[in-house]
Order: sequence, then C-alpha cells, then structure tokens
Amino acid sequence: MADVNVVVQGLHASAQVAKGLAEELGTPVQAALTSATTTSGQLAGWSISAGLGHLGSSWSAPLSALQQRIVATGTNLDANATAHSHNEQAGAGVWNQQGAKP
Repeated sequence: MADVNVVVQGLHASAQVAKGLAEELGTPVQAALTSATTTSGQLAGWSISAGLGHLGSSWSAPLSALQQRIVATGTNLDANATAHSHNEQAGAGVWNQQGAKP
C-alpha cells in the first residue's frame, strides 16, 4: 500500500484558489451574458438576433452551476483539510496518552 502524505496547508491553499476562481468567473460571465442579451435586442430583425438571445438566456443556468461547483470544490477542500488536521491531532493525542515520545 502506498503512503499518503496529506499537506493540510496545501488543501487550504487549493480551496482558496478554487473560491477565488469562482469569484473571478462571475464578472466576465455576467458581462458576456448581458452583452449577448443586449446585442440581441439591438439586432432585432437580423438572423443572428435569436441566437444571441438564446445564448444570453440558455447559458445562464449552466454557467451559474459551474461557478457554484467550483465554490463547492473549494468548500470541500477546506473540509478535507480540517478533517485531516483533526485526525492528525487525535492520533497524536492517542500516542501521547500511550506514552510515546516524539
């Protein structure tokens, strides 16, 4: 069986990166969706108008779900880091109770 070495600080850092990416994603996505919808209205009568309107309305939910999934990934990474840290402390406490020396 392979050894597993969990770096708790690395998990927390990765969580912050994921949450930051989700936050950064929000503004350009909203701008693109708003632009598509606005442009669709301005191009009424053009063949591309309906496609742009569809883009603005149909991609909103999937992109929002993507952003929420990235946030959830960050939250899960933080939870994993906390759980590993707790397990390490609990394990160390048991060894200390047994009289083990570091």
